[in-house]
Amino acid sequence: MKPTRPLLCALLAAAVLFGASAAAHAQPWALGDTLTVIQKPLLNIPSIVLPGSTLDISCEAAPATTGWTASLERGTFSIPLVIQSSHYDATTLWWTLTALVPDVPVYDMYDLRVTAAGGINDVTRHAVKVQLTDPDDFYFIQLTDTHLPTYLYYYEAGADTDSSSTISLRHIINDVNIINPAFVVVTGDFINDGEMEDYLGKRHYSRAQQQLREFQVPLYLIAGNHDIGGWDSTPPPDGTSRRTWWRFFGWKRLSNPPVGAPLRTQNYSFDYGPVHFAAMEAYDNYDGWRSEFYGSTSFTSQQLLWLQQDMAATHRTTKVLFHHYDFASQLALSSPGLNMTLGGHIHSNRDDATAPYDILTDNASGTNRPFRLVRFTDGRLDPRPTLGAGLNGQTMTVGYAPANDGTHDQVTVTINNGYAERFEGGRIKVAMPADAVRYTVTGGVLDQVDNTANPAVCYIYVDIAASATTTVTVAVDNAAPVEGTSAASTRLLGAHPNPFNPRTEIAFELDRPTSCTLIVFDLQGRQVVRLIDAELDAGTHRIAWQADNPQGNPLPSGVYFVCLRAGEYAETRKLTLVR
Repeated sequence: MKPTRPLLCALLAAAVLFGASAAAHAQPWALGDTLTVIQKPLLNIPSIVLPGSTLDISCEAAPATTGWTASLERGTFSIPLVIQSSHYDATTLWWTLTALVPDVPVYDMYDLRVTAAGGINDVTRHAVKVQLTDPDDFYFIQLTDTHLPTYLYYYEAGADTDSSSTISLRHIINDVNIINPAFVVVTGDFINDGEMEDYLGKRHYSRAQQQLREFQVPLYLIAGNHDIGGWDSTPPPDGTSRRTWWRFFGWKRLSNPPVGAPLRTQNYSFDYGPVHFAAMEAYDNYDGWRSEFYGSTSFTSQQLLWLQQDMAATHRTTKVLFHHYDFASQLALSSPGLNMTLGGHIHSNRDDATAPYDILTDNASGTNRPFRLVRFTDGRLDPRPTLGAGLNGQTMTVGYAPANDGTHDQVTVTINNGYAERFEGGRIKVAMPADAVRYTVTGGVLDQVDNTANPAVCYIYVDIAASATTTVTVAVDNAAPVEGTSAASTRLLGAHPNPFNPRTEIAFELDRPTSCTLIVFDLQGRQVVRLIDAELDAGTHRIAWQADNPQGNPLPSGVYFVCLRAGEYAETRKLTLVR
């Protein structure tokens, strides 16, 4: 929402022409990650992919660029992607790389790195989520109007030190990471004053971008009026906020779009499960910048045409639009066939009980730190009443006893859920001593174990009851498996001997007949050999490995990882080959 501002004539005259004294007043904030080569996927427009599928990567580089490579990175891993094709489109001025998504040691968020000849080397953080399945039922979360880092404007007392909006968002992030939605969407007014990135070195975009990395789930972001509208009474030149958005979250080609990509606004769409989602930026063009293209109020006619075409092109029957606010009442939900729109801007809730839903959500920086949960179940959307993280983040608390530091053989996790909402897909991560025979879990379901480092990390799904306390206990169980007995749960039991040279025997248990794979990865996360890919009976299984590749060639000494996939369960263990 646009604030009422004094003209500040005297202050602005004495202060500075844009940038004139920025160095003298610069704050100690580092410049964030501005867009260079990779244009999609991004931290704010990620891709959610399955092993065996393809990942499209959009890049900006010279038409003659050669030697393209791509990899997924996570911790010590750098997993190469097989580039199936690379094509430069002279009408859009972008390269499109199509890469095959491999099996990975851990299903989680990954950074994306792209390299090419001529010194090209670019990384986008948290850009790719690799998951095992594409669910039919799921829930996601909408945030809006975070107004980072503060509601105070640069000329107000305390503006340079206040970070109250940042703190508010952090309380929400803490809960979101436990609630574990399929993804989060932020529908505009992400930044309180989009012109403050370079002005006096305030780095509002850089600081906000860094906070987005605290989310442990994919995050989709679109712009609102505070992000890109521009104030006509401030020192930065007209258009500063929009151009800054392009530097961090968007595409500079929008300034002068090529014939193959005529839109001057950042709009995008994606599919998740049976639902098609679209996002369109919306703003008031306060500084009147390039009004011949952007008008005074979004949406532009080009955006509305794009929306109709995008909705017509999808085969999915459920369609959802994210936007900041329909300033001029331009959206007719029935026209593009939308089932729901989600926005904000008004700093209050506007609920809608009848489909097609036209919903607005309260500002995330409000006193109660509100956000909205939307379910998709049995083919139907179910927008829930707005939730609130609480003034001091007290609505949901998570406690660990003893500490969650990986040094204890047993850890009890207590989740106090003050929300009147069940989160059946909740997730916690518990650090445990590495290389245990097995980890037992009560009160939750062990989804995967990341044993690629020390300590190991147990990913546990928790059905978090509404307005209740849920307790989960994780324990090390080093008892040897008993032959001929049924397995209580699926487990990768590890290898013996380990370290080994060159033969080791890998054992695992299945609690039911299931399709499973057993894959060995190297230290960089590259697949070395697939030992099993079959339907197996319940019980204990063992397979010997001679530390060779599929061609029978011996592998060098070093650290390897063996990963069991059984149904939706995954576990990774470390192997050490010493020749």
